[in-house]
Amino acid sequence: MANIIIPKPDRFGKTRSEQEENLRKEWGQTLTDEQLDKCKYLERKLKEKTGKEKNFLGGHEIDRVK
Repeated sequence: MANIIIPKPDRFGKTRSEQEENLRKEWGQTLTDEQLDKCKYLERKLKEKTGKEKNFLGGHEIDRVK
């Protein structure tokens, strides 16, 4: 009898903003609302430029956006 391993879906999310929204539901916020908006903006721009859907931005990259 063969064992079949079925991977669990990533419950936190693919991007930093998705992870932040899911963490807010369970634990509380780690980014301010302004930083979350900046993060979503950067992810959208990065997706347009590179086509990648999975990306994780650092805090220093988020803080550089004006």
